[in-house]
Amino acid sequence: MTNSDATGKPDILSIDMETETRRVYKNISKVKGRMVPIIDWKITLFINGIKLEEDEVFVPEEFFDSLRAPGKYPMFTCTCGIFGCGGYEVEVIHEDKHVVWITEQSPFADPSVISTNTFIFSWEQIIAFSEELVRKFEELKGMMNMNQIDFFFEDARYKEIINKLKSDKLS
Repeated sequence: MTNSDATGKPDILSIDMETETRRVYKNISKVKGRMVPIIDWKITLFINGIKLEEDEVFVPEEFFDSLRAPGKYPMFTCTCGIFGCGGYEVEVIHEDKHVVWITEQSPFADPSVISTNTFIFSWEQIIAFSEELVRKFEELKGMMNMNQIDFFFEDARYKEIINKLKSDKLS
């Protein structure tokens, strides 16, 4: 059950990012190849401390787009990267004090979690989550730059969206 259903308090969205650096041979052959660094990373989301399904990959671009305007967003996709293979949309509703997510299916990894598939987040909490997400991506970008690996994320656009939200929703 969501916080907003049980207690009237808004739900809480949180994130964890795991990274692992390893070295592999490029060009397959050890004779003709060379060792190159690889950084594996994974985002895990939680609602009210309950882990979301890991077979559904969070799409940050869609999340940030959903902050700009209400609508249906393909916010979770299959691990293969093809939305139609196993992703699902989230209907996002903007209210004065809250952002509402209505998911097409239960987003939780644990099938025993009872959920209405409707989650109500305060704007303050969504903004704090957004800032944490950008921080995690900045840390990842720094790791990748140190290992001479290209990593692109739209940090300037994301920060612009966050700043606009702060101006519009928190003032």
